[in-house]
Amino acid sequence: MMTRNAPNLRNIHVLVLDEHQDTLEVFRTALESCMANVLTARTARDAVTILKTVRLDAIISDLAMPGEDGLGVVDQLRRLALSKGGSIPALAVTAHWDRYTSKDAKDAGFDAFLTKPVDPFDLCRTVASLGWALIPSTGSVALASDAASCNCRIVYPVP
Repeated sequence: MMTRNAPNLRNIHVLVLDEHQDTLEVFRTALESCMANVLTARTARDAVTILKTVRLDAIISDLAMPGEDGLGVVDQLRRLALSKGGSIPALAVTAHWDRYTSKDAKDAGFDAFLTKPVDPFDLCRTVASLGWALIPSTGSVALASDAASCNCRIVYPVP
């Protein structure tokens, strides 16, 4: 259970990609405790299908996976038109800190980078800071933590 200071990710749709079911469950539990709506995928192919068919606000992807890795997934994401989700914020996660660096992830198109094991609070906090904004009906910019208290639409990049 998250503390009161955990970010509120209500109305935020997150895709988590990892080949390990236990990691998917840990991330899902953490994100749902912050009120996010979570979809999961265990393969790059499934993740790309979801990216092309579901409205998402963020993607969290493991980097080292069998077959196509997270770098390939974010490459496909960035090739999508902006109107089709090509600018969806992406968070890279890896247990292979000796093989992948935050620079590798940024160069590939990721917006943020965490190494495993990931603290659940840090996961939610990082998703909340990924560079999208909620635009309330008043027209002013709100942060993700304000999602529960406004009638918002999500835009990216941040205006």
